[in-house]
Amino acid sequence: MTSSFTKKIKNESGMALTASTMFIFVVLSIMAFYLARFSILNSESAGNYVSSIRARNLSQTGLEVGLRSVKASYSSLQSSVSGSLNGGSYLVKVDNTKDEQNTNLTYNHYSLLESTSQIAGVTRSSRLILSSFPDAFNLAFYGKNNGNSTFASSSPISGDLYFNGNFGTLNQQSGIAYSSLTSPSNGGLFHGIPLVEFPSFDNSYYENLLSTVSGTYGSGGGDSPALYFDGSDDYASIKNIHYDQKGEIPNLTVSAWVKLPSNGGGWSIVDFDRSEYYTCAVGIANGNTTAEGDRVAFHTAGENSYIHDMWGNTPIRDGQWHHIVWVYNSSEVNEKKIYVDGVLDKEMSAYPTNERLGYQGRWRRYGFLGDGSEAASYNSNRNNQYYRGYMDEISIWHRSFLANEVESLENVSNYSGSKTTLQAYWKMDEGSGTTLDDAHGNNDAILINSPSWQTREGVGSPGVVESETINLSSFTNNILVNDALLTLNNCVVNGPGVIMTNGNLTISGNSTIGANVTIISGGNVTISGNVTIGSSIENYSIMYCKNNLNLSNSTTFYGVLIGKGSSSTFNNANIYGASYLESQTVSMSNTAIVGSLVSKYSLGIDGSSSITKGHLPDIFGANVGFNPSVLPGSHLEY
Repeated sequence: MTSSFTKKIKNESGMALTASTMFIFVVLSIMAFYLARFSILNSESAGNYVSSIRARNLSQTGLEVGLRSVKASYSSLQSSVSGSLNGGSYLVKVDNTKDEQNTNLTYNHYSLLESTSQIAGVTRSSRLILSSFPDAFNLAFYGKNNGNSTFASSSPISGDLYFNGNFGTLNQQSGIAYSSLTSPSNGGLFHGIPLVEFPSFDNSYYENLLSTVSGTYGSGGGDSPALYFDGSDDYASIKNIHYDQKGEIPNLTVSAWVKLPSNGGGWSIVDFDRSEYYTCAVGIANGNTTAEGDRVAFHTAGENSYIHDMWGNTPIRDGQWHHIVWVYNSSEVNEKKIYVDGVLDKEMSAYPTNERLGYQGRWRRYGFLGDGSEAASYNSNRNNQYYRGYMDEISIWHRSFLANEVESLENVSNYSGSKTTLQAYWKMDEGSGTTLDDAHGNNDAILINSPSWQTREGVGSPGVVESETINLSSFTNNILVNDALLTLNNCVVNGPGVIMTNGNLTISGNSTIGANVTIISGGNVTISGNVTIGSSIENYSIMYCKNNLNLSNSTTFYGVLIGKGSSSTFNNANIYGASYLESQTVSMSNTAIVGSLVSKYSLGIDGSSSITKGHLPDIFGANVGFNPSVLPGSHLEY
């Protein structure tokens, strides 16, 4: 029995040991499982952390790629840019309207540059907010203050401003007034380091274009045909018009557009025989380029007093287009007049009052363009003194135009008065062939010995354009050029394109300059008289003024305004957009600026003016002269 009991005990102990062993094994297995699981999770977490860091760094690399692309060519980012590096990929894109949260960007000239990267299933993003203008333009007003500035206490300024000095009187409606001074007056705040820098401006684009300007623009527009006579044997013979009566012409007006090189001229533009009727000439080749041969000539034969020769005062051999008008009025004391570019150049009393043109009526005379007439029949005897230079838009009238009517002859097609006295009008717009069509009647002229057809930009008074619609798309490379002063009065200019003049620019009289037009002037710019340039911040224009700038009398401007002259004056103007001024004197009177004003020197602003921070044109990719900037504090990782 003892043996049996002992055996029983041993069996129960073995079972207990087995059970304990199994329990310990199970516990250890569970612990091992969880330890392994913990180790895996820690390993995964560590791997994800490393991947996140790598993805973040790759996202930053994408931003750098994006910034380099923006600097080189913003247009390269209009579509996204992608790349691969270190086992991951990145995608860089630009959004011109929304941020990463699909919220509208604050201003038109802001853009979101976003880089998204992915490595081992981990995605990271980084973004910057870019401005298409330097940092100074992100203020309502920036003043470097290398001069004095006057802020009117009643003149409101809304938005942050920076001034390199004390503010004096200041009426700031909102924002912060930053200064470079550690203890600025009038509630200003020290900006700290780094200070806001005056923007770097590259004017090479504008100056390079100005260096190419050649020729003069006037009324008419487009690449207009014109005739060139070589001074050797070229001329045109006028059909049908002839004179054969004594005193046949009581009144006469001849109008023509001409351009002479330094050795240009010759006998005539229009000639019906100096000793019998009249000759209208320019730059008569008498070998003297500084006296009579350099000027306009008007030679006539009176019915009783024979020949009277007359020269004007204005040098004409300058390679520029000029509008010339010859007028004879027998009833006036000073019956002979010469007008050059709409201005009276010379007037004289040549004959007794009421003496008509047409000496004795001895000879019938037909006329010529570019040569002198001795012709008793069509295309017969000539002087063989040939004209060298260009001519265009010639008209002959048997009436005397008054001084205030002369400009209306710049483009006879647009002349609204009676044309009953118009004898012939050769527009010279054929561009080819040997016949000059008389646009008024049947008095055509035939080209002899092949005067050459050429083109020129514009038909009109040199630099003076009145009441015209100008489509820049009709010009070569969409560029209207003018080598001297340019005046646009009551005109409409449609873009896209460029207006360039080396001289002073005047825009007046309800003129409208459309969107996408760049205006470049090597002289002064004067804009007044209810003029509108651009149509909105989205549809803007750019103006570069090398000298003094003046906007007044209800002028409205949308776009980028650049003034580099000694003074910039705004009087009764509204300016929307970015204004960059290097002028030592800047004055505002009754003027509202919405956008940003950056001034290198002083600012004088009266109580009826205001400056408000607002939208600027989106000029990414445009040849403006400014480099984009990254908005301070706009970097974000997510």
